[in-house]
Amino acid sequence: MSPFMIFALVLTIAYAIYYAVVIAKDLQGKKGQTNPTEEVFDLDGMEEEESVEVSETGDSFQVGNSVENRMDPHESAADDHPEEPEGAPRNAAEEKAEQLKSGLLEADITSENGVTAPELHELLEGKRETLFKIPMKITRNEL
Repeated sequence: MSPFMIFALVLTIAYAIYYAVVIAKDLQGKKGQTNPTEEVFDLDGMEEEESVEVSETGDSFQVGNSVENRMDPHESAADDHPEEPEGAPRNAAEEKAEQLKSGLLEADITSENGVTAPELHELLEGKRETLFKIPMKITRNEL
């Protein structure tokens, strides 16, 4: 037998004995004893908790199921600030946003180098490497 086969056989037997001892210790260990390094969670009070209804209104969430939370979000937004006119900004951030918007220039956005549907499918399927057409230069009988 080769030295490697002897080493592999001895190592396999050592692993089998080691794991047999570890499993035997786990089976014969004390049943009521807790490990001081493991964390224990007390779940006795879980039955007492009740779920809370969460409903989505517009772009916000309402937690709870009270009558006030079930109002229409458009009505509540109109009633929140009755003293402010509709066109006036409410705080400094909105005033700054209005200043920035007024300073922007209008731009006409047009697409350049558009892609037709068959070209797009070829690009997505990997049949074409690039969007641009490579000009071919044909040379004959030249070195």
